[in-house]
Amino acid sequence: MPRIADEILFTHIEVALAVASEATLVGLGADDPRTQRNARVDLARHLVERMQGLEIEGEGNAGGSSQPTLFPGDLSPIG
Repeated sequence: MPRIADEILFTHIEVALAVASEATLVGLGADDPRTQRNARVDLARHLVERMQGLEIEGEGNAGGSSQPTLFPGDLSPIG
């Protein structure tokens, strides 16, 4: 499987975390282990849903096409 550039993966994960529900993020720091686990599961599901659009292509497919965005609309030009 071809490797995704670290910077591309980092950006997509950062955006996914930025739009994760506040309840999930708060749950990660909860005192109750069950709440923490539920928050981790919710966050993992959220990340999987957001990354389903990621297409991994080898260098042999680099025919000038750019990597499609995982977050249509989220990273669109302002204005």
